[in-house]
Amino acid sequence: MSKKNGETQINKPLEKECGLYDAAAIFIGAYIVMLLLQFLFSVVLQITDVPMGEEAENAFDKSPAYSCIVVALNELAFFAAPFLYSKIKGRRVWTNCGLGGKTKPVYLVLAVFIGLFMLPAFSPIATLINSGFSALGFESTVVPSAQNAGVLAAYAAVTALLPAVVEEFLFRGHVSRGFAGRGYVFGMLLSSLLFALMHGSPVQLVYQFFIGMITCWTYYVTRSLWTSVIEHFVSNIAVLLLDFALTSSGIDYIEITGTAAGIMAGATVGGIAVLLGLCYLLYRLAIKARGVEEELKAVKGASPKAWDMRLRLLFESDEERQKREEEEAFRLSQIANAATPEIKEMLIQRFESEDKKDDKKEIKGLIVCFALPGVIFVLNTILGFVQ
Repeated sequence: MSKKNGETQINKPLEKECGLYDAAAIFIGAYIVMLLLQFLFSVVLQITDVPMGEEAENAFDKSPAYSCIVVALNELAFFAAPFLYSKIKGRRVWTNCGLGGKTKPVYLVLAVFIGLFMLPAFSPIATLINSGFSALGFESTVVPSAQNAGVLAAYAAVTALLPAVVEEFLFRGHVSRGFAGRGYVFGMLLSSLLFALMHGSPVQLVYQFFIGMITCWTYYVTRSLWTSVIEHFVSNIAVLLLDFALTSSGIDYIEITGTAAGIMAGATVGGIAVLLGLCYLLYRLAIKARGVEEELKAVKGASPKAWDMRLRLLFESDEERQKREEEEAFRLSQIANAATPEIKEMLIQRFESEDKKDDKKEIKGLIVCFALPGVIFVLNTILGFVQ
């Protein structure tokens, strides 16, 4: 509190760099722009009379080129959204998203192995879910398999590398970072669910959710977006290469027999065990690098609150921690130094009112944030059964 022209002025608390509402707004903007670009692309295809549909000969929408263009348009929307939001708000929300600064080489090496073991850990689960939906009559939109090295190279660049960079920039660098203001476990769970819903298909829901969880964990632990980018890319390219190998061998469908189910279960258990070990090793290395061993020893238990505190110690930069502590101290000093009991009560009520206002704003942002992809997800699921 300060005095200006003889009147008491109540200073505003420090503004969050990228809060939950910011993250929700960025995602909503990205999702809407993505839908608009897809619509415009479909209009262009109709105007130009490009052959489309099951009955059309050499249907363009069944070609690798179509898949690459759609993916590129989606990623363009995802990449542009944070910058457009920053322009509107007049502040650079991407500044501390994790792309800048040096990343320890050992983190990057571990990220490669984490990305590799995502395939045996989660792909069998996705395959079983896909088989279950197929048995119920669900038909999902499938990207055509790469039939030659040229298409494989195009897929590697457009459907593996590009999404790895751009989607991590949006979902981990902004969405999970903003959601973490409500708690890091909350941020990890909700951003991963949103990431899974964004893919718009029930057959991808579980696989993408766990991919989001792993990449978000490593992002929080290492404070580097490059670790999650590498994991995402390695996971994408591993799936792509496996599909290419199976297609080249003439294998289009894997029958789920008792033996196959046993192998899948073993791969899942083994893959998850290795992933947990690698994630824990990364966690221990990050603790040592950050020098927060003693502070972490004071955190007891395995509750979400305890893990929030641990992840905050690892993810929050010294500058961010100082800013947060200054804001907390600022509020306490305002109340403690109030000239009269009336002003003190007014300050308490004001801060409580601001917090409630922020809560309502963030809840509304979350609702809209999940409603949009949720509706599209449900529609895609229904269409998959009625096609």
